[in-house]
Amino acid sequence: MEQAVTFEHVSLSYGGTPVVSDVNFSVYKGENLCLVGANGSGKSTLLKASVGLLKPDSGRVALAPGLRVAYMQQTHLAERDFPATVWEIILSGTLEPKSFRPFYSRKDKEKAREAAELLKVEGLMKRQIGALSGGQQQRVLLARALAGGPDLLVLDEPCSALDPHITHELHSLFDELRARLGITMLISTHCWDYVAHSADRVLELDARIVYLGPTKDWPRLPEALGEEHHH
Repeated sequence: MEQAVTFEHVSLSYGGTPVVSDVNFSVYKGENLCLVGANGSGKSTLLKASVGLLKPDSGRVALAPGLRVAYMQQTHLAERDFPATVWEIILSGTLEPKSFRPFYSRKDKEKAREAAELLKVEGLMKRQIGALSGGQQQRVLLARALAGGPDLLVLDEPCSALDPHITHELHSLFDELRARLGITMLISTHCWDYVAHSADRVLELDARIVYLGPTKDWPRLPEALGEEHHH
């Protein structure tokens, strides 16, 4: 199994407070690894470290050479009022983070169009992101993440604050994208029914790793499967 990202004895703090302690694991290419845990357990911090936005206090995070990563953080309402059209937002996903190119190439535009079609937002291109519903906004942000052609997609609570119907729609979409593009996925989520049905492995975090292994052996799986009946 080829590794996309590897954490070796990683400890992380946020704003000077230790949050994650001595974590060891790998995300394997092609898998969907779901990260679960209570609020404050260190999930967002771990995801930031996995994409290089946060340096470990100790240990190291290694990405496979040449691995292209897209990261979709929890969306805050302020960003949703950003004065940009859907097309501008998706197109911005094609730029390398360190690139200072002043223009987009034809290839960039093609990639942005493909991503928009994949997420069925091609009819919204001229609209301002702030004018869209929450579900449409998440699709647009996902299209932006995919426009760069990532090998690894890191999603932080992609369905928080969305209603159950839209959440279900996005979950189906994640499965479809993975089947179609063969992308590796690392997703932090509170939707245990999604974890039960779609994760290859589960990482349960509470500052340290509480459980890491196949979904079928996850001790909380019976709870997760029982949870659907309450949605």
